[in-house]
Amino acid sequence: MKFNSFNKIIQIRLLLMFISTTSTMAVLPYLIIYFSKHVGSLMTGILFLIVMISNVLGSLLGGYVSDKTGRKKIILISELTIFVGYIGVAFTNSTWGVFPYITFIFFILIQFSQGAGNPAYQALIIDMSNPQERKSIYTYSYWIRNIGTAIGSMVGAFLFFDYLLYLFLGVAVTTLFSFFITYLFIKETYIPISQEKYQKVSSSLEMLTSYIKIIGNRIFVIFSVASLLFISVEEQLTNYIGVRLANEIPNPTQFASFLSLELDGVNLLGILKSENTILVVCFTMVLTRFISKRNDRSVLMIGLFLFFAGYTIISISQTPIILVLAMFLASIGEIMYIPVSQTMLSNMVPDYARSTYMAFYSIATILGVSTAGIFMIISSWLPPIILTILIGVMGVVSLTLFYNLSKPRSDIKVDFKNLV
Repeated sequence: MKFNSFNKIIQIRLLLMFISTTSTMAVLPYLIIYFSKHVGSLMTGILFLIVMISNVLGSLLGGYVSDKTGRKKIILISELTIFVGYIGVAFTNSTWGVFPYITFIFFILIQFSQGAGNPAYQALIIDMSNPQERKSIYTYSYWIRNIGTAIGSMVGAFLFFDYLLYLFLGVAVTTLFSFFITYLFIKETYIPISQEKYQKVSSSLEMLTSYIKIIGNRIFVIFSVASLLFISVEEQLTNYIGVRLANEIPNPTQFASFLSLELDGVNLLGILKSENTILVVCFTMVLTRFISKRNDRSVLMIGLFLFFAGYTIISISQTPIILVLAMFLASIGEIMYIPVSQTMLSNMVPDYARSTYMAFYSIATILGVSTAGIFMIISSWLPPIILTILIGVMGVVSLTLFYNLSKPRSDIKVDFKNLV
C-alpha cells in the first residue's frame, strides 16, 4: 500500500513525526552528556529518573483525558507546552549564562507534555485507519522515524556542543510549526459518545479505575510484557553491551583476516549502531514488499527469532565480523517484527479507550528502557555468560508469549467490552 493511499490526516501526521523526530534527536541523545558535564553523573541519574517519572505521569493523564475529550485538544496543548519548554531551555543556555537546574525543570515540563501527547498521537492513527492498512502505516512510521533519528543524531553530533542555543530554538520552531499544521489541517478524529455519566464520579478515581481494568485485560497485559522484553533487549546495545565491548576490547583488533581495518570496542559499538540504522532505512521497504504476502504470524515469529538470536550473540562475542553479522540478523528481525506487532497492538484496543490503552503501553515501553539500567547494575556482579543466558531466556519468554498471542482467536473483542 502506497503512502498516497493513506488518509490525509495520517499523511500529515507522519510528515510531522519526521520533522519532530529529526529536530528532537539532534538534542535528546546528548542531554546526558550535557547534564553530566554540569552537575555530575550521580545527579544526572537522579534528574533523568525524575524526568522519566514525569513522562509516565503525563502518559497516564493524557491517555485518559484524550478518551474523554478527544485527540486534537490534547495534542495542541501538548505541542504548545513543549514549544514553551524549549524556548525556556534555549534561554537558560544562551549568552546570558548556562543554568542546568532550570533547564532540568523545563525538561520535566517537556517530557510530561510529550508523555501526555503520545497516546493521543497513537490513537489518532488508529482512529483514521482500518485494520487492512495498518501494517503499511506502521511500516512507513517505523521507516520515517528511523530516517529522522539518523539525520537528527548526525546533526546533533556536529552541532550540539557549539550551537546548543540554536538547536533548542530549532526544536521550538518545529514544534510550533507542528502546532499550527495540526490546528489548521487535522480535524478531531474522536468525539466521545457521552460525558454525562463521567461527571458523577471523581475524575481521579475514574482514571485509576480505567487503568486497573486494563490490568485485568490478560491479553493486552501479556502483549505489553512481551513487548517490554523486546525493548529491554534492544536497549542493551547502548548500555550493558556497549560497556562490555569497551571493557573487553580496549585495544584495536583486526576486523577480519581479509581486511587490515582495526577497531576497538567503542568503534565497534558505533559501527553496530550505524549498521542497524542503515539497514532499517535502506531495507525496510524492500523487505516489507518481499514478506507482504506471507502469513503475519510466521513473519512475527521469524523476526523475533532473528532479533533475539542476533542480540544473544552480540552480548557474548568479541569477534568483530561475528558481531556485525549478528547485528545484520537482529536488524532484519527488527524490521519484520515492528509493523506486525504494532498492527496487533492497534487491533487489540477498544475504540472508546484507545488513548488510555496506548498510555498503558507507553509505560511498558518506558519500563523496558529502564531495565537497561538493571543490567548495568548486575553486570558488576555477574559474569557475561550469565547475562547472555538471561538475554536468551528473555527472548524465549517473549517468543512464547507472542506465539500464544498470535494464535487465531475470536475472543479478543469480547474481552474489551467491559474493560473501561
